[in-house]
Amino acid sequence: MSAAPARQWAPLLALIALGWGSSFLFIELALRSFSPSQVGFGRLAVGALVLWLMVAAQRRRPRLGLTGVAAVAAVGLFMSGIPLILIPMAQQSLTSILASLLNATTPLWTAFFVALLIPAERISRSQLAGLLVGVLGIAILVGAWNVADFPLGGVLLMLGATACYGIGSTLSRRLLARVDESHTVLSATQIGVSAVMLAPFAVVSGSPEPSAFALDSVALWGLIGLGVLGTSYAYVLFWRVVKIAGATTASSVTYLVPVVATTLGVLVLGEKLHWYEVAGAAVVLVGVWLAGRKPRTPVVPTETDLAA
Repeated sequence: MSAAPARQWAPLLALIALGWGSSFLFIELALRSFSPSQVGFGRLAVGALVLWLMVAAQRRRPRLGLTGVAAVAAVGLFMSGIPLILIPMAQQSLTSILASLLNATTPLWTAFFVALLIPAERISRSQLAGLLVGVLGIAILVGAWNVADFPLGGVLLMLGATACYGIGSTLSRRLLARVDESHTVLSATQIGVSAVMLAPFAVVSGSPEPSAFALDSVALWGLIGLGVLGTSYAYVLFWRVVKIAGATTASSVTYLVPVVATTLGVLVLGEKLHWYEVAGAAVVLVGVWLAGRKPRTPVVPTETDLAA
């Protein structure tokens, strides 16, 4: 636990959980009038606008060269490009509750790809146990024994998205280690470049419904909420918590996001929470805790390690 008083970071952590946890509700609303790729592009476009306005307000002058932008783009492809299309696609057949619970497997994928792609960081017995427990938790979470109603396509899409997050987190350690830039500028660049990547897919997916852009459109406000809360402010607040309280405290938001998403899914969308989803989520989070444990051998953390 960080030495920083909880009053300094706890409210920020709650806001991050609210921003990321509400994303699954906003996706459900946006899908009423927009295609999955349009939802992904729309949230990125709104998020990039907000983030660059923050950069302008802070009077920061970006110092990223072409090499830095290329590195950010490579990370962004897996962190805010591919996943932001896969998740809305998954939610076409999954409830927002189940999608959020599967999203909590992200740290398991990060531990797996770090061990696979960074030879210096060998997987420990605790982390291996965490991965195995996580796999068991996923099987329980999705009700794998209920073959007749098993939403295989949606589950695979959601796990594909979280696997991309794991790859992106790992690449950030290797590619962004020497990028000297503020987290606000890095986030704005990543989200902006990712929006450009997704723009062609949004165009070819067809035109939104005529009522999609009306001021009383639930889908439009869902898209705006998704971009403002889940794709801009939450990122900025996350890095502020990392700075104040450390990466371990900041990463505890993993346990809070599914709680927020589940609450909103039940109360706002009227979704049903199954017993095995609760049981599976608990097992997954135990696996996440085990996979996140570090070896006892002291290692001097770098800023890039915190970014993952």
